[in-house]
Amino acid sequence: MKPEIKPDKNKESGSDSNATTTIKNSIISSDDLLEKHKNFKLEFLWQDFIVKNGNNFLTAEGGTGKSRLALSLAFCIQYGYNEFLGCLLNTDGNVLYLNYEITEPMFKVLIEPINKYYKATDLPKVKELFIVTFKGKIKFTIEDVEELIADNNIKFIIIDSFKACASKLYREKNTKFDNLNADLYFDILDSWREKYKITTLTINHTNKGLKNQKTSGDLAFGPSAVRDFMDYQFFLRYATDNKAPERLLILDKTRFTANGDHDKLIRITDDYTGGLYYKLLESGINEDDFINKKPPHEKTDEITDLLNEGKKYDEIVELTGVSRQTISRVQEYRKSLNKIKRNY
Repeated sequence: MKPEIKPDKNKESGSDSNATTTIKNSIISSDDLLEKHKNFKLEFLWQDFIVKNGNNFLTAEGGTGKSRLALSLAFCIQYGYNEFLGCLLNTDGNVLYLNYEITEPMFKVLIEPINKYYKATDLPKVKELFIVTFKGKIKFTIEDVEELIADNNIKFIIIDSFKACASKLYREKNTKFDNLNADLYFDILDSWREKYKITTLTINHTNKGLKNQKTSGDLAFGPSAVRDFMDYQFFLRYATDNKAPERLLILDKTRFTANGDHDKLIRITDDYTGGLYYKLLESGINEDDFINKKPPHEKTDEITDLLNEGKKYDEIVELTGVSRQTISRVQEYRKSLNKIKRNY
């Protein structure tokens, strides 16, 4: 006599059944989707560059000042500024800066001149800027951040940097950092924004050897799938050479707005107090006017300063020892860069 085969009740009501139910509940018609989210409107935390409740990336070469730019933005929020570099700010909570790259004492050196500038304005703080340093804290993981978000009304998180954070995260998970697993990083960010309605800005590096190439997502460190998961990306680039204080802000990836009209020329500036800040020089610039334009002489900055002071060619020859032809080349070079002046 054959044994009676009974239905597996656990299988019917278990994970397979639950998975089917979840899939059925996930499908939605276009009409229902539009009705369900009829009150949703796209908002920006920083107009044109950082979409609110989105995963945003700031990508730059080493030494351009990307951490300082992000910190300057954070201090603007802390002191209640309504704009940064000519673009409106729209924030409703505190800022959390996740420092993966350097120790707390070294971070103090980085943050001090920026803090000095904003503190000298005598404006009252309207929000808090919190900092967590991961370097040296072996047991502290990115998952532990969730408790800090919930306890401190965090609405904007800056992660510095993607390379350092991802290497730590994927090592802890014993997983390769490639296209097949790129979503692991974003799963964490998505869980935060779903629970707490936060905005993230991840600071990323460009790959080496691409300094003089025009801005594109291909310059960024990481698997190509990373660009698919992010919402917005903008680049901080050298405007001339790595000794000059001018920088370009280039909007690279947007899901909802056109590129091109928002790009900016900015300048890292020291004020009389020893504080450091970023100043907007020009909006709507064309990157092609700057990229691959190298200074014609090692004394280009000195010659430019003298030209801006109104010095004649003969005077500059006497002061610098360069030829009149070199001065002419420097002057044409300056004009090709939209007449950047050194005495802003």
